[in-house]
Amino acid sequence: MDRKNIPLVEVDEAKITLIMDNSIDVFMPSSEIAQRLDLNLDLGVNRPSPIAEHGFSALIQVRCGDKEGKVIMDAGISSSGVLHNIDSLGLNLDSVQAIIISHGHSDHTLGLPRLIERLEARHFTLIMHPDALLERKVVMPSGYEFVISPTKIDLLPDHITFIETKDPTLLSDNMILVSGEIERTTDFEKGFLIHYTKRKGSWEHDPLIKDDQCVILNVRGKGLVIITGCGHSGIINTIRYAQTLTNIKQVYAVLGGFHLTGGIFEKIIPATISELKKINPTYLMPGHCTGWSAIHQIANALPEAFIPNNVGTTLVFK
Repeated sequence: MDRKNIPLVEVDEAKITLIMDNSIDVFMPSSEIAQRLDLNLDLGVNRPSPIAEHGFSALIQVRCGDKEGKVIMDAGISSSGVLHNIDSLGLNLDSVQAIIISHGHSDHTLGLPRLIERLEARHFTLIMHPDALLERKVVMPSGYEFVISPTKIDLLPDHITFIETKDPTLLSDNMILVSGEIERTTDFEKGFLIHYTKRKGSWEHDPLIKDDQCVILNVRGKGLVIITGCGHSGIINTIRYAQTLTNIKQVYAVLGGFHLTGGIFEKIIPATISELKKINPTYLMPGHCTGWSAIHQIANALPEAFIPNNVGTTLVFK
């Protein structure tokens, strides 16, 4: 597929529900754009309250005329957390057309086997970058190592179409675009410098994490909605690449992980915010691995665009 001028269909409505993220506040009030948890459900009494974990998962729904698309992006860090929240939130998984894996880290993939089981015999597409199933680890400056490898996937059932590609992919009647491998063009987003990947039995320094990809929507008359898992490519690289792929400059919303937490990344928060101001998205909902400091600085710098993240939130764009 050509990496420019991809014909991403304008949708009349897009809904993104945070199935899993790092924080939850059951009393967070709704707004015109963000529908929060429904307290009328008597959470904890009539149905279990949703939970927060260090992970990410989102249900993405789009509509254009009488055509509809529904996909799940990522599957969280535990075998049961995403399923727990799907049940708690009463989400309907009928007609899910695809599961998209943003990248191959444990906090986005460990819930995948049970999520696949939940979808039973329905036909759907599983899409990821070819590197997404490689073993991964982080080596701290102290020398301490911890593994963040993805889940292991055995032989998939015949009803699942498995797509491994570095290239962009259109789904759901061309209403949903998976970016594929993201170009790195900024001079300050240099990747995860303490990250390693095992290839052919040996650990290799892998700061760029090239399997990182995003999901892109195009809301009619409003512009692009960009959903990231961790944003290891750099959130500015990610936005710029979405603009390049679609030849659409207007950015309506950016949400997900911006990966600005910790000492390695906090020093690039000012440059990131400077570029976000130039891009001028209508809405920003940084979550997951963005980090406390970056989230608060983004909220202070772009208060009219900022939306707090919260498990169970449904953003409605139309």
